[in-house]
Amino acid sequence: MIEYIYHNEASIRLGVFLGAIALLALWEWRWPKRALTQSKLKRWLNNIGLVVTSTLLVRIIVPITLVGTAYFTEQYHLGYANHIEMPLWMEAVMVFILMDLIIYFQHTMFHVLPVMWRFHRVHHSDLDFDVSTGLRFHPIEILLSMVLKMVLIITWGVPVIIVILFEVVLNFMSMFTHSNIQLNERFERLLRWFIVTPDMHRVHHSIQENETNSNFGFFISLWDRLFGTYRAIPEAGHLGMTIGLNQFRDKNSQNFRGLMLMPFYSGIRGYAINYRDTVNARELAQAKEIARQHEEKARLAIELDSFLQAIGEHALVSVTDPAGIIIQANDKFCEISGYGRDELLGQDHRIINSGVHKKEFFKEMWETIKSGRKWSGEVCNRTKDGRYYWVDSAIVPVRGADGEIERFVSVRVDITQRKKYELGIEKVNRELTSANMQLEELSRIDSLTGIANRRQFDEMLHSYLGNMSRSGSLLTLMLCDVDHFKNYNDLYGHQAGDECLRNVAKSIGLNFTRAGDIVARYGGEEFAIVLPNIRKETAMMLAERLRAGVEDMALEHKGSAAAKVVTVSVGVVTIQPEQDTKAEHIIENADKALYRAKEIGRNRVEIFK
Repeated sequence: MIEYIYHNEASIRLGVFLGAIALLALWEWRWPKRALTQSKLKRWLNNIGLVVTSTLLVRIIVPITLVGTAYFTEQYHLGYANHIEMPLWMEAVMVFILMDLIIYFQHTMFHVLPVMWRFHRVHHSDLDFDVSTGLRFHPIEILLSMVLKMVLIITWGVPVIIVILFEVVLNFMSMFTHSNIQLNERFERLLRWFIVTPDMHRVHHSIQENETNSNFGFFISLWDRLFGTYRAIPEAGHLGMTIGLNQFRDKNSQNFRGLMLMPFYSGIRGYAINYRDTVNARELAQAKEIARQHEEKARLAIELDSFLQAIGEHALVSVTDPAGIIIQANDKFCEISGYGRDELLGQDHRIINSGVHKKEFFKEMWETIKSGRKWSGEVCNRTKDGRYYWVDSAIVPVRGADGEIERFVSVRVDITQRKKYELGIEKVNRELTSANMQLEELSRIDSLTGIANRRQFDEMLHSYLGNMSRSGSLLTLMLCDVDHFKNYNDLYGHQAGDECLRNVAKSIGLNFTRAGDIVARYGGEEFAIVLPNIRKETAMMLAERLRAGVEDMALEHKGSAAAKVVTVSVGVVTIQPEQDTKAEHIIENADKALYRAKEIGRNRVEIFK
């Protein structure tokens, strides 16, 4: 598959591009989010003309592509990744996240630096927002972006296959996030927690510059939330907002020539980050009016801050609005709870609810503070990582100038150590018992394959022999061995050998799912299966299914004389144990059957007779 992608990367990228633009264009036509305000044909011709020009210019100025750069780094072992060992999937995840983060910062720099904004405003000058907007980039911006990504590829040593996949995702997401498609609102709200959606990115294309300077993400939506640039919806709503830039709404700016020359217009100054206050004069006036109206509240806030600073060194302090939403939390609160301040703000106190107290407890507390009275008591809370902690709490209502309660101030003292002594050591003993049980369980599991180990096998076999001898039931033991496994290790390496054993163990386990069936790693490349209460004929059928299942995995094994894939030989013994039957006896018989299967030619099942 990887080789196919290597040799057909241009065709794959072109196919994804054409397929995506066709699919999204059809979606826009059938279920559009907004009505377009401009001629679609003219816009599309101009926007597609830009992407064609960009492709030609980049090919002329930078003959080596991103894929070629990746080939170069692999050939000469350049970059950090070529000097460390890690699985390809892990490297792919790390590089994908890193490249996505780099593009986030690159995007913000195109808004911050005047010279870069000159080229990026070509993209923002589109007066509508649809899939073609994802193609509307000035060739020089594409060239700058290409150089930045080449530097990252060389520095990190990004593998070719990851570069190809990232570029495919980049092209698709550029069109998807700009598409004028209607998504289910509940699904869209959930989806934007993980990736950038068209509704989320549309805010970024608003004519309001405070909205233009938000939602910079390309694929992963986390960065905007993490760096404080996230904005949920535009002020005018998605259907009422205006798309584009004030300076470039005339016809001459919207044709192909105007788009190519737009970065070089010397008479037009200003870019969003530096001039937002002058452009958004209305918002600034509103902010000043709000500040004037709430002068008394500002004075109270200053007094409150002084109070909080005085006690914040030793106590957990938080402030909520009248609805109980956290609007302030001190460092001690964050330290004890384990949550960052950005995780607490905007949440209510249920985020640290331990579940220890009944609903009536909190109902009585809210009735008290909402009536304007102070409440105090001991509360058990839960940290972010699930640990309990106790605090002695005092919650005080704070009234505004109009006499209405406008916030609640909570001051808590950590009394966890005291409560531990009061509650005794019973809980600690329970936790220790649970931990010991977990350790005991881990000691019975093979660390490589995740199935039972030799210790558990020995214990269960002895237990079954005792039980079956009393009940008169049948007991089956199967021993199976991976054919020519030493050759496999020598040919493919020990890491591949370990992976082979994990796959064989998984395949075997799929055949024995009854309660009481035991599948264990007996040692090295040997596996053992203990099956209670089955007849000899059934045992042979199951053993053959085990053997065929391993062969059907089709794991290549050029060093095997039995087949060209990984196979197993199986020895089976079915007995009715008696009181003096020894485990060593049944193991010896199963081993004889296994030896015969190997002697005859391997990749077969033999039963002890």
